[in-house]
Amino acid sequence: MKKILILFCILLCLSGCQDDGKQMANPDDRYLYIIEMINEHESFQTASNYFDIETEMAKIENGYRYYITVDNPRIAMYDIEILAIEKNVDYRTNMAANVGIFEDKEYNMVPNQANPEQGFFKGVVVSGVSKNPSTTLYIFVQFKNADYSIVRSEYYQLDVSYEEE
Repeated sequence: MKKILILFCILLCLSGCQDDGKQMANPDDRYLYIIEMINEHESFQTASNYFDIETEMAKIENGYRYYITVDNPRIAMYDIEILAIEKNVDYRTNMAANVGIFEDKEYNMVPNQANPEQGFFKGVVVSGVSKNPSTTLYIFVQFKNADYSIVRSEYYQLDVSYEEE
C-alpha cells in the first residue's frame, strides 16, 4: 500500500510540472506560443502605464507597412519582447512583426537613459506588412524588472490606418 501511495505522490508531483512557455529554448516554439496566447486572449489594453505605444502606417509597393513604437519608459524594462499580429493571417507562412524573440541581443529601456551599444534604447520599433489600408493590430509586450524576478506581459489592441497626406 505504501508503494502505491508513493507512486501516486510522484505522479502527482510530475504532472504539476508544466512549461508555461516563458522559458522555451527554441525561438520558433516561443514565436508560435505567443501568437497562440494573443489569439486566445480576451481583454486588451489601448495604452500602458509603463511606456508609450503608438502605431502608424505607410503605403508600400504591394500593400501597407505598419510601425509600432514602444518608447518613453516610465520604469526600467529589461529583456523586452514585442510581437504584433492581425487576426486571420497565417503567421506560419508570414512573419509577424516582432523583436526580442529571435535575436540573441536583449532590448532594454530605462527612463532617461540610452546606450545602444550596451542594449539600452530610447525606444523600440517593430514593423509588419498588411494588405489592408486599415487594420486592427493585436500586440504582445513582455518585459522584466532589473533583477529578472518579475515578468510583466501586456496585451494591446490598436487600430492603424493609412492616411494620405
